[in-house]
Amino acid sequence: MKRAQSVSIGIAAALAIAVGIAAGLWRRATPSPPLEIGGYALPTPKPLGAFELVDDRGTKFTARDFAGHWSFVYFGYTYCPDVCPLTLVELADVKKRIAERTPGAPVSVYFVSVDPRRDSPERLHEYVSYFDPDFHGLTGDVAQITALANAAGAVFFVPPGQDEHTYLVSHSSSIALLEPSGALRAVFTAPHDAAQVAADFAKIYARYGGQR
Repeated sequence: MKRAQSVSIGIAAALAIAVGIAAGLWRRATPSPPLEIGGYALPTPKPLGAFELVDDRGTKFTARDFAGHWSFVYFGYTYCPDVCPLTLVELADVKKRIAERTPGAPVSVYFVSVDPRRDSPERLHEYVSYFDPDFHGLTGDVAQITALANAAGAVFFVPPGQDEHTYLVSHSSSIALLEPSGALRAVFTAPHDAAQVAADFAKIYARYGGQR
């Protein structure tokens, strides 16, 4: 009788272990539902590829410099009459809200110039510092800027037939989010609201924050 009970207990334990293993495998095999954000989050991060730019202090900047923190990346230019300054105001607010809501997440903001002809590092530094002293400006060769923009889901071009000194640059208004590995994790599409972007970031951080 005791032997039969021992066998039954052993079988029950083995079944429990098997069920636990099966459940774990099922959870890993079943993809998580897509995050609902104001844009889209990538289930698998996308590497940016190689590029070389210059930051607003004249220092060389490559893809490796995005590593180690979450990065909000916006493409615009200092002569932009409307959407760029408005977006940077929102990003400054996003940064403050994340510091309050998700204090464990290191966050940086980058403004990448799509007008390197007029946006020198010195001008960029003065411009981004107006919105937040910790914001970073990036510029460089058009081909290198294009490489980064393409990888981050952004586009830009200068419409023909404009004055060479007062021309406008057409560009997308999305904000790219890079994870601490330096790869693209999400894109926030316009219009941007600081409270919503910060809330969406919290969702992304909750799901992917522990991954490297």
